[in-house]
Order: sequence, then C-alpha cells, then structure tokens
Amino acid sequence: MAPHSRESDQQTARKLLITEDDKSLLCMMRWEFEELGYQVTTAASCGEALDAISETRFDLALLDYNLPDGVGTELMQQLHRLQPGLPVILYSGLASGGKASEAERCGASRFVAKPIEARSLHAMFNAILGKGQIITY
Repeated sequence: MAPHSRESDQQTARKLLITEDDKSLLCMMRWEFEELGYQVTTAASCGEALDAISETRFDLALLDYNLPDGVGTELMQQLHRLQPGLPVILYSGLASGGKASEAERCGASRFVAKPIEARSLHAMFNAILGKGQIITY
C-alpha cells in the first residue's frame, strides 16, 4: 500500500454517526470504525444525535433502536428531515421481525441484530453506498 498522509485520510474518510447508549460499546465501536478509516461522531441519545447532525453532514448513520430518550426509527425520521437520503442502519440487541419491518417502512437501509462486528457493518456500508472499499488498513 502506498504511503499516505493523515490529511489525505481526513479528506477521503466517510463521516459516520453512531448512536448507542452503552458507553463501553460506543467507545469500542468508535475505535473500531476509526481503525477502518471513518471520521466518527458518537451520540448516546437522540438529542445528542440531532445536535451532531445540525453541525455536520454525515455519509452514514448507525443507530441503536432503543435509546434513553426515544427509539431509532423516530430518530431516523428526524435525521432524514435534516439530511434527506442519509443511509441508516438500525441495530438492536432485541431484534425481531416486527422491528425489522418497522425499520424498513421508516426508510432504514438495513436492520441488524447485535452483536455485529464492525467489519461486517463496514461491508454493509460499502454495499449501501454502491462503492468500492471505503478505507481499510
């Protein structure tokens, strides 16, 4: 692989919003996605996610279904009002067919069950965006 500068990474990295109320999991996911080359913004609640999207245009969003101040489908609809077309993956530790159907009706690109590895999500992001590799190391 050819050498590259940190500056060029920041110019090409996808901006990812991760919303997760489990602080340990959120920290681990942030680290894993940064290792995969993403610029990661994290939020522990719907309110924090809405604050983040008011300041940044994201390429992708990964939203936990159950959050302390709401549910992922409602948050996704609010995010889509602020940034139409934002690809969103919803995920939950309590996954069910009903939640998956609801997520699809509300405009989610995918609904997945926890736990799921960052590399699997990375592959989903690439498929959703219809592009080659985002950035890998």
